[in-house]
Amino acid sequence: MSERTGSRSVGLLASLAIGAAIGAGIALLYAPQSGKDTRGMLANKGRDLRGRAKGALKDGKDFIAERRLDLSEAVDGGREAMHEELAKRQTRG
Repeated sequence: MSERTGSRSVGLLASLAIGAAIGAGIALLYAPQSGKDTRGMLANKGRDLRGRAKGALKDGKDFIAERRLDLSEAVDGGREAMHEELAKRQTRG
């Protein structure tokens, strides 16, 4: 999976979370309960959403860090293989 795909996944998750929060907020505004109860429920949902967003952001950062490490290892491996091949050619010719 490419870094671009990972970025899209994180963006999609963030968009879904924001849409869910907006939908939940609208639903709560139309709920048949007191304003105090609704505000309390909104505050709880907001804290929950903030925690989920932080978790998604951390997961996205971890994913990117892992892909960066994979890419770095691949580049180092390619560089080493190139040096070995050059050394073989110099000893032959």
